[in-house]
Amino acid sequence: MTDYAKYPFVRLLIPFSMGIWCCVGLPMLHLAPLTVVAIAVVLFAMASVTAFILKSYRYNWVFGIVMACYLALTGYAITQVHESEVQKDYYRNFEKGATYYVARIYDAPTERTNSIRAVLSLEYQFGDSMPSRPVTGKVMAYFPKSDTAFSLHYGDLIAIPAPIREVTPPLNPEEFDYRAYLIHKGITGQTYLKEGDWLDLQTNNANPIYAFSYRFRDVLLASLQRSGLDNDEFGVAAAILLGYDDKLADEVRKNYVAAGSMHILCVSGMHVGIIFLIASFLLGFLNRKKWQKTLKHVILLVLIWLYALIAGLSPSILRASLMITFVIVGEMIGRKGFVINSIAASAFVLLCINPYNLFEIGFQLSYAAVIGIVVLQRPIYNLIYLKNKLLDRAWEITAVALAAQMATIPFTLFYFHQFTSYFWLSNLFMTPISFLVIISGMVLLLVSWIPYVNVLVGYLVWGAVYVMNAFVSWVESLPFSIIKGLYVSEFEFAMLLLAFLLLLLMVASRNRRLFIPLLSVLLVVMVSTTIRLYKTDNQRGMTFFSLRNHTAVDFVRGGEHVLLADSALMADVSTVDYSLRGAWTKQHLSPQPETIGLEEDYENGFVRKQSNLITFEGKLLALWDGQRYHDSLSYRLPVDYLLVVGKQQPDVQSIVYSYDVKQLLIDGSVPRYLMTRWVAQADAAALPYYTIGDGALVLDKP
Repeated sequence: MTDYAKYPFVRLLIPFSMGIWCCVGLPMLHLAPLTVVAIAVVLFAMASVTAFILKSYRYNWVFGIVMACYLALTGYAITQVHESEVQKDYYRNFEKGATYYVARIYDAPTERTNSIRAVLSLEYQFGDSMPSRPVTGKVMAYFPKSDTAFSLHYGDLIAIPAPIREVTPPLNPEEFDYRAYLIHKGITGQTYLKEGDWLDLQTNNANPIYAFSYRFRDVLLASLQRSGLDNDEFGVAAAILLGYDDKLADEVRKNYVAAGSMHILCVSGMHVGIIFLIASFLLGFLNRKKWQKTLKHVILLVLIWLYALIAGLSPSILRASLMITFVIVGEMIGRKGFVINSIAASAFVLLCINPYNLFEIGFQLSYAAVIGIVVLQRPIYNLIYLKNKLLDRAWEITAVALAAQMATIPFTLFYFHQFTSYFWLSNLFMTPISFLVIISGMVLLLVSWIPYVNVLVGYLVWGAVYVMNAFVSWVESLPFSIIKGLYVSEFEFAMLLLAFLLLLLMVASRNRRLFIPLLSVLLVVMVSTTIRLYKTDNQRGMTFFSLRNHTAVDFVRGGEHVLLADSALMADVSTVDYSLRGAWTKQHLSPQPETIGLEEDYENGFVRKQSNLITFEGKLLALWDGQRYHDSLSYRLPVDYLLVVGKQQPDVQSIVYSYDVKQLLIDGSVPRYLMTRWVAQADAAALPYYTIGDGALVLDKP
């Protein structure tokens, strides 16, 4: 039987997290600040009554429920305070009449493929007919690559023009919600700054701790390059040692993802844990007396946070450092056996600081993996007994990988729709070699200023990283190394999380009676999946995707689909992956459909295209590219939909002359200025229309 009194932060964390989720995930339940205060007063009164009047033990559950509601309300209120819109100086409340802003570079700018990206914190707002005023808010800025853009540093003040663009929500079904991603980071706008649009004010207003961290990291990155590391080896070493992944090649990143070893490239709990183990071993002589043990713990805390400082104080390193800090503090106060409580305490603190951490994928994955390892690794390891020490060690490493994978699989399925088949093999090899890379890399950073020695150690690091890269490349080349297209609905995701929680409780409490509820939840997931697959086998419909400068229409029947698209889109893999593949995954469709060019004829069992006409499931779709194909007919050709594509000058009169159109569709490939004219002419002709540039159109056949 589990003594839940030993885990107070777990009991605090659960209702607190539920309050945060209610504030963000249920906007229809938005409560005014005064309502929140009134509920808090009522709950406080109820807690007082149950604590001082109803003193009988049998009423303790009432006090527990009241306090859980109070914690949920606290989480809701803290989240509400962090919302940008409720800030009295929020910049969008005063943007009318604004001409420019003074903004501070909020963190270190990062180099992208075609631009320099930086988060800006707006400080002041100026206008021609309005006084300057301080404002709050963060925006994402993109600069073209230039000497002036590369010269920007954390804390620099710059002047940028108004207005700030809002981030558009996803325009296509199952497309990544970049807007929500930014909002969870407190970023509510974006701007593209051409050369000459902005001005460097030659002033720096940086936090000295972060400024020192970024400068020190740059010095260490330069020392890695001087020690002989370059290309992919430098990119991987910088990511592993310092959490700097700007130089990580896309191909290398893809290989690590396919091998199930991407966590190695993020400075996280494993890296901090290795430093903790090494330092703890070296300080082993301080284990004799109580004051020596206290000194040892203090030194360990200093070393861990010093490493976090030189690693750039990224969210992942802060999370890992805080997590292990609570574990060390737990040992100092004699709570060594309750690691789960220490982990919950670190999560509680992080959520109090920024409740939007709850929605960060990295936050969810890291805590799920750690909890899985702590609770499940030992029971998995005990399933097999091996006398051979080498085999036993290999099985112990594999048990760690299995525990982490079991804990994180609901998240990887829901967010990434994929499963890495050889994670066990990768971790079996990558764990010891990454241990070597981290240790030798730390030595390299320490001796980087010593000539010849730094080059010698640099060759060791280069060789170890080279072996790692070669291994993950080999794993990625294996058949079925990564299984994609595994869709999980929100309901199924919630059920999988419930199943994982029941598994944890069953293992921790050794309560076999929880096995039946666990199987029941998994059965619900199976039934839900079966129903969803049955529906996809009978699906019929057309999807007009909203893509800038491209045309994409998907014709779906059952598990088959045909894509009408321009040739430029089919060559643009990144756009297809970002905007189309999510919908295909949900519909269980092939990621490589048959394609039809805009100007070619085509026919199969359910789609036929001839000239500019397409028939599908009894519907007739016409493409309008400015040419009048059917003027020879003595009547207007009746069509269900007419799709306007490309940069054709608006000519609704010609369309009405040639076609009897039920609905005009203005494609996303139509430039915005022409789209406005098409809309005006359609309104004048009383012709029903839909602008696909404003969002995809999904036409499902019942």
